[in-house]
Amino acid sequence: MISADRSLEPAMRASQGETRATPAPPVLRPDRWYYRYGYIALSKWLTRYHRAVLAGDLPEPGPCIFVAHHGAGYLNLDLVVACFLVGWQRWYERAGPFMPLRIVAAQGHAIERAIPGLPLVKRHAGLIDPSEASCLAVLNRGEQLLVTPGGQRESTPDARDYRLKWHDRYGFVRLALATGAPIVPLSVVGGYSAFPGFRYRKLSIWSPIPLPVRLDVAVGTPIQVPQQPTLVRDEVTVKLIHEQAWRATQALYDRLLAQRGESSDGSHAAVAAQK
Repeated sequence: MISADRSLEPAMRASQGETRATPAPPVLRPDRWYYRYGYIALSKWLTRYHRAVLAGDLPEPGPCIFVAHHGAGYLNLDLVVACFLVGWQRWYERAGPFMPLRIVAAQGHAIERAIPGLPLVKRHAGLIDPSEASCLAVLNRGEQLLVTPGGQRESTPDARDYRLKWHDRYGFVRLALATGAPIVPLSVVGGYSAFPGFRYRKLSIWSPIPLPVRLDVAVGTPIQVPQQPTLVRDEVTVKLIHEQAWRATQALYDRLLAQRGESSDGSHAAVAAQK
């Protein structure tokens, strides 16, 4: 369901002074009752159910672009847990200010037609369309983004190896150059075990009920990107930053897999076998 980056192309025209007709995503209102007693309560329950733990330091409040592998299952609940730990938990537990985290996601997925009310839930949860206009709007008003550059390439049951398939997905880099928002590696491991599935022709068949598998979430060191809107079309600059972000995020996933004693194909193995 969550897929992003392809529609972030081409260049950031809005950052260069062009007007866009697309309305900005609505501001989140966490004071509404259905957040604390509905969505956030459910996210907290999922976090406990999966015994999810967070490693690494969260970035300073302010705009940033989290980048991660696509989530598992029909609703990508492993990413929901990660978003709770990274973006909502401090506010929910009154340990810090509310820092909106918006998930860049594809629109019009078949599952939205199958589950009544799902589009409304997605809007409440902070999901936004993958247009550069919407992404720039939330970054420019100080909010944070979660982008899964691999999108549908990584959203199949056989993607349990957590190999990042980001080739030719440069939109998140151009957003960073346009706004100066740092790129933050984020890894979430365990979802493909919690939601086992298989491929049938072109269909991904997932377990609708999550298994009580532990989820490990880790935040990497932010990659600082200077605000240089004139370079969003510079192929050399964009590819260098893209390579740096890919390597840092892939290393974060590989480290979590090794700590869990899993090989890159998702099977259990001795940690020494990771070498």
